[in-house]
Amino acid sequence: MRKDWLCIALASALLTACTTTDNDRQAPVTRQQPAYNGPVVEIGGAEPRYEPYNPATSQDYTVKGTTWKIVKDPSNFSQTGLATTYGEEMGSNQTATGELFDANALTAAHPTLPLPSYVRVTNLANGRMIVVRVNDRGPYTPGRIIDLSRAAADRLNTSNNTRVRVDYINVAPDGTLSGPGTIGTTVAKQTYALPPRPDIGGGMTAMGSSAAVSVPASQPQQDAGLQPVASRPVDNSTLNGGDDTMGAPVRSSGFLGAQQPLKSGVLESSKPEIPAPAPNVPAASAAPAAAAASGGNYVVQVGALSNADKAHELATRLGKRFSVQGAVDGHGNIYRVQLGRFSSRQQAAALQQRLANEAQQQSFITVAPAAM
Repeated sequence: MRKDWLCIALASALLTACTTTDNDRQAPVTRQQPAYNGPVVEIGGAEPRYEPYNPATSQDYTVKGTTWKIVKDPSNFSQTGLATTYGEEMGSNQTATGELFDANALTAAHPTLPLPSYVRVTNLANGRMIVVRVNDRGPYTPGRIIDLSRAAADRLNTSNNTRVRVDYINVAPDGTLSGPGTIGTTVAKQTYALPPRPDIGGGMTAMGSSAAVSVPASQPQQDAGLQPVASRPVDNSTLNGGDDTMGAPVRSSGFLGAQQPLKSGVLESSKPEIPAPAPNVPAASAAPAAAAASGGNYVVQVGALSNADKAHELATRLGKRFSVQGAVDGHGNIYRVQLGRFSSRQQAAALQQRLANEAQQQSFITVAPAAM
């Protein structure tokens, strides 16, 4: 009897296999994710935000005789397979959503997920995780499930033979995140609210508003509760910052006591970093060398490419976007793309923060040789 059931099951499986062809590709069946009560870690990458699906990419399509069916409800979508990496071209191709392809953006391509969407990609070999924005179609090679931009592949340290897991992240119109891509992780915020404005008036009202001027004791006061005390805007010329009060020292040649306008790009809190003199070297002779070492030698390195033309293109593009000097430091077959020459690490860190917030560009600060 058991052999009869085995024969029936085998025949059913063969019949099912005959009804499915290679010309009809569909995403793996998704299932409800179990409840998770474990630890939560913070991961980086593209910050998910609500975007309506692109209707032009929401229909099933055919590539080289194979039909790909778009996932209608990806809320529980997870998939495991091999990842590939986009080519080296930069800004020359158009994605399925109509955007220009950027190898330095944290983006990806998927054959069946709705566009645009966000997914968490996990390198199963080293455990690294990152969030990418899916805005293109592909890959179409059997076994390959996602195409990663060069920046995303570098962050995950993947090759074309790396197995990854793709977990969908659902973004509600109010910005709430859900789906398998949020289980056990939370996405690091790329934008930050500004801190409250400091009280620079020393107890006075906010800048630009009218402040009540106290009336001297010798001047008759109006009856309390009947009429408000007369008020007028404060004229800075009437203030005196020479005493011990907290008022701003307005009697100067600049705003809030600044003796002269600051040079462009100089931070008020920046202080020159002077290293300690080397042993057996007099301090007087070491000071000029220290000033030279810290004067304009800090740079922000954004990448190292093997193609000189592409390195110069990246340096020019980022330099123009962030209004800093872009340069390429070539040694052998490696071309390092570096931005700016700053006199302090704080100034370089400010550019590094802008690169991360505005372009999702990873970088680090290094010291370049002194310019000849």
